[in-house]
Amino acid sequence: SEGYRAILESDQTNDLDIIVFPEYVLNNRETATFVPDPNDRMSPCISPDYEMFLVELSCAARSRKIYVVLNLKEKELCGPAYGNGSNTYNACPETGVRYFNTNVVLDREGRIISRYRKTHLWRHEYYKNEVLKQTDISYFDTDFGVTFGHFICFDMLFYEPAMQLVHEKNITDIIYPTYWFSELPFLTAVQLQEGWAFANNVNLLAADGSDPSGKTTGSGIYAGRAGRLAAGIFEEPTTRLITARVPKRRPGQPAYELPTVVQPIFQPQLISQRSTKLATFRDYNVDIFSSELLDIDFMNVSKTICHHDFCCDFNVQRNVIGFSSDHAAYRYRLAAYWGNETTFIRVDRSEQAVCALFACLDKELYSCGYTFPSTRQVANQLYFNSIKIRGSFATASRRLIMPSTLDGMMMPLSVAQYKWTETELSRETRVELELIQPKNDLLTFGIWANYFTKIPTLHNLDHMQPYRNQPQSSGTSNTSNANINDGSNTTPSVNNSTSTASAITSLCSLMAFCLMLQF
Repeated sequence: SEGYRAILESDQTNDLDIIVFPEYVLNNRETATFVPDPNDRMSPCISPDYEMFLVELSCAARSRKIYVVLNLKEKELCGPAYGNGSNTYNACPETGVRYFNTNVVLDREGRIISRYRKTHLWRHEYYKNEVLKQTDISYFDTDFGVTFGHFICFDMLFYEPAMQLVHEKNITDIIYPTYWFSELPFLTAVQLQEGWAFANNVNLLAADGSDPSGKTTGSGIYAGRAGRLAAGIFEEPTTRLITARVPKRRPGQPAYELPTVVQPIFQPQLISQRSTKLATFRDYNVDIFSSELLDIDFMNVSKTICHHDFCCDFNVQRNVIGFSSDHAAYRYRLAAYWGNETTFIRVDRSEQAVCALFACLDKELYSCGYTFPSTRQVANQLYFNSIKIRGSFATASRRLIMPSTLDGMMMPLSVAQYKWTETELSRETRVELELIQPKNDLLTFGIWANYFTKIPTLHNLDHMQPYRNQPQSSGTSNTSNANINDGSNTTPSVNNSTSTASAITSLCSLMAFCLMLQF
């Protein structure tokens, strides 16, 4: 906590309204702390009955008059005497103590005003932490006129609670501590954060840890469809404050636009910067997509790719930069998929619809989802002059459709570089994604949709298994090309005013202390 406190008490926090720290790095099971009920508005600074780091950070928040969002390991007593023995999926342990992955919000007086317990855990977390049967829906008001909702890391890929905050509570500002494990080609950290904020048209403050060799790096501050205000991916463990002034949002007001940023004049580059030290998972879902390999020197391609009845139209044009036999070059595939035989990073079942162009190391499908190592010299022998991708996505009450783009630096394209069009019809949404500025290097350019499957994932947990006397089906079921949920998309109209609030984000390093996000 010394690193956190040093940041809070430094001059860097002058005039800031809110700071957000990443997931997973503040404490562990040995230093787990009790957390007072937010309804009591308790300040650990004046009631030091909690782990010392929470007391100190409460005092620091009060001293600097800043809202502080922490992610920590929480402990709680459980059992019949406490009336909470049955509100988690796992039974209360014999020790009478259970643990949660928890967000805690401190106000300017150091009082705990909000708490959120993570709903969708990541793999081994299920063996160490509990999950509430009733999903936490957590949000809080501030004295600068913004209501924030908050959730944690893997929650972003699920309807509860992330989409509930936006669709059911009309929350327009989201706080997101995370320790994200990036996956190519669609789910790297900043790529997902910016896409999710764009799709929901909300402000998002995302604070990630920093362990690039362990697949973790990527924080940012995003202003919905106006794009990112500030973001960063780092190749070495890094502690960095990322700050921005964030326009306030108000439903019912005209949509705001950020000041125009002059884009540099495009220059074809045979060799461009690329990230080589960020380890990533590979998305094995692409192996079952319908895809077609493009010629290594293709210049102009117009194709329709179908996965069963779901089809995507592609128009891609490239121009020559130059050819070099001494350098490797990415191959590209066009792909379409719609169904529920997919997973999120092999942790939970998913239901996805995808129209995308993505990079591969060679002609083999199993080489897709990787990048060339630093030992290989890579050239952009051709640059992308234009790309148009079109698809029709079935209307559903539980659905998110977002642009998914990525360049060689593991950063998504700026919103100024593409055009996104949605046309609502009676039973579907027609989406077009168009590259409107030339680009030297691309790893991903596509439309990615999440239909929030209700198929359960049991995670090899004993207490999640079905009862033995429950009827079992025989034979093999095929869920490919699954029927997408009927219903209408209820995404509310989100607008904003021209007033602003300041914001900061920071990153966290496993090698030292690490940190956070500012608003």
